[in-house]
This record gives sequence, C-alpha cells and structure tokens, in this order.
Amino acid sequence: MQVRDLSKYSGLNLKLNTKKHSLILGDALSKVSPAIRFLKEIKEVLVEKELSSPAELYYMYRDMHKIKDAERLAKHKLRYDVTVIRPGRLGNEFMKTAGHYHPGDFGELYEVLSGCAWCLLQRRNTGDERIIEDVILIKAKTGDKIVIPPRYGHILINIEKEHLVTSNWVSASFHSQYELYEKAQGAAYYIFEDSLGERFEANPYFKEVSRIRVALPAKEIKKFGLVSGAPMYSLLYKEAGKLDFLNNPLKYDYSDVFVFL
Repeated sequence: MQVRDLSKYSGLNLKLNTKKHSLILGDALSKVSPAIRFLKEIKEVLVEKELSSPAELYYMYRDMHKIKDAERLAKHKLRYDVTVIRPGRLGNEFMKTAGHYHPGDFGELYEVLSGCAWCLLQRRNTGDERIIEDVILIKAKTGDKIVIPPRYGHILINIEKEHLVTSNWVSASFHSQYELYEKAQGAAYYIFEDSLGERFEANPYFKEVSRIRVALPAKEIKKFGLVSGAPMYSLLYKEAGKLDFLNNPLKYDYSDVFVFL
C-alpha cells in the first residue's frame, strides 16, 4: 500500500492511500464515506464525450471533522470537506471537476493538501449567462489557500501525474449548483495537453468570454487568518470569526486574495 501523510498541511490525522484513491481517517475523525464522481456523470462538461475510462474521477469527503467539533461547526454554520482527484487525463483534457456556482453571493475557501491545483474561476454577466465577464486561472501549490470570491463559478484541475488533494471550508447554509456548467457543457475554457503542449480553448457555448487572467494565491491574508502552509482547519478553535466571510460574503473585500502575474 502506498500511503501519503496529509497531516502536515491539513492539521488532521489524515493519510492518502494512492493505490485505492482513498483517505485513511484517524480515530478522532468523523467516519464519512466519499461521494464518488463518476465519468458518466460529467460527460456533458467534457470535450470528448465518448470516453469510457477512468470510471471514477474524484472522491468528495463532505462534512469531515474531528468528532468533538460537531457543535462548534454547527454554531458557526461551517462545513469542512476533503476532495481526492485522481491523476490522469480525460482524453486530451487535464483531469478536472465538474464545476459549480454557489447560490447568491456565497464564496468558498480551498486549501491544497497535496499536489498542484489549477482553479479556473469565472464570473457570468447577471443579465446574460452566456457572457463571461471575468476568468481567472489560479495556480496553487501544496499549502496554498484559494479564496473563491462571491459570484465566481469554479473548477479544480489536476495537471500533475499524482493525486491532487484539496480541503475546503464552505458555509453550511447552501448547496452547490452544477446546472449552468452542465448547460454550457463545461467551463469558459477547456484546458488541454497534447502534442502542442498546454492549450486553452474558449467554450463555444458562450457569446463572449473574457481573456484569462493568471494569478497565484496570496501567501498571507491576515483578515481571513490565512497563511500558506498553516492548516486552515485550526481556525475553528481560536479564530473562527476569520471565516465569517463564508457566511457574510458581502461584508468583505477580496482585492488582495490573488497576486496577478
């Protein structure tokens, strides 16, 4: 069994079984089973819709927490998830998640526990969903935090030949919305790797698509208590108020969460 220790960056007793694409949960953690995202469920968002493998793409461990923290999480209306994304390709596309928006103005907070993540953000026009006003490609490494600002849909992309493991804090007050990505048959851009190298191709569903702005996550965001390399789960104990932006997103400014290249 090939096991990767995730405790340094998660702050939790977590390990990854790379052979089984699964997490090994320590005794103090809630015993959640992963929701598996199957290839057949996301074919609508792929360029090559006739693919038959791999059958399983990624694994979502929702509402993971230390057992003793259940009341604290409920008090602050927060949920902590961990997602394991397999290495590989979807035809010539990089391995990716289906993509989703949030209702209203809710955002999200990701942390890279292992691997290298690309996060493709897009903001649609409020009057015409086929116009994408802004597209940001965030390139994040292990330990980095990715703040998803209000009104941005997003997908995660695994560009490496190893597993990508991310955790996320999100408000417990809503459910993600996948319908618009399915309707558009993908994100604003498809991202490939083939004989020509990395390629970005605009999704023809959209009438207008903004050019991609490339950025890195800020290494430190003091108002949210975030420091690259420091586990964000620990905010739940002494600085849970720093995560208030997940439940009250419009109270905060997000101009400093990315460093544009």
